[in-house]
Amino acid sequence: MNFPTIQLNEAVALKAGTGGGMFFDSNTEQLVKIGRAQYTTSSNTGSVGLEFDVFNAEGQKGYFTLWFMRQDGSFIDFSYGKLQSIMAVTGVTTLTPTAATINKYDFDAGKDVPTQMTVANELMNKYFTGLFVNEFEVYQGEKKPKTQLFAAFNQKRQTLQEQKDQSAPQQIEIQKERMIDYSSKSEEKADNALRANGGQQGGFNNQQTGHSPNAGATYHRGPAPTQQNNNAPMNNQNSINPNNPAVNGGGPVDDDIPFNAHFDGQF
Repeated sequence: MNFPTIQLNEAVALKAGTGGGMFFDSNTEQLVKIGRAQYTTSSNTGSVGLEFDVFNAEGQKGYFTLWFMRQDGSFIDFSYGKLQSIMAVTGVTTLTPTAATINKYDFDAGKDVPTQMTVANELMNKYFTGLFVNEFEVYQGEKKPKTQLFAAFNQKRQTLQEQKDQSAPQQIEIQKERMIDYSSKSEEKADNALRANGGQQGGFNNQQTGHSPNAGATYHRGPAPTQQNNNAPMNNQNSINPNNPAVNGGGPVDDDIPFNAHFDGQF
């Protein structure tokens, strides 16, 4: 057998030294850059959402979807509030659906491929600090985790109100505690559902509670802050051609739509 010669790749070595993989861990705080903010429509309910790919400084990826509008045009408060909070802390006042070609994971090809889509162009390549929670649901008799955005802050870790008041960030530490508590209760609820069902095969256990997981957050949509410097260096492997023409509230995300049975972050 001929063994290959291996050359040092410092970029790979540095990434391995972080102890992380391709995707960042849930129940963590991450400063992220938005690599994809794609409009999508549910084939089950007709609801409208935005799919996000976000990347941290190490190039690790996270994925979440905010289903913010029902088929009848009414907003889903839970997710609409989070979308508004992202807009506020990134200094975006309007989202314009724009045609673009973005790298997106193709399951058939097994890799990222250039894909035509409609994006919220103003959010592309913006930075924010996010708390990303690990939620649990029951699918086909098994407990499955998924990553979701719990709360959004600006690059200085401030809420919109803290930014407007020019005060030190405090809410983010409070929200971290609430995030961990929410994740723990979410897993406990999934475990209870499994025991109640005797481990039988079934669909999702998506009981709609009508409560936001972070109901104590203090986001209020008002005049957008001055646009911040969004040119901080990040290792983002996804990109968009800029010349291509292309808060919180009660209620659930669009829970009729299953997440991948094994979340791998590839979209």
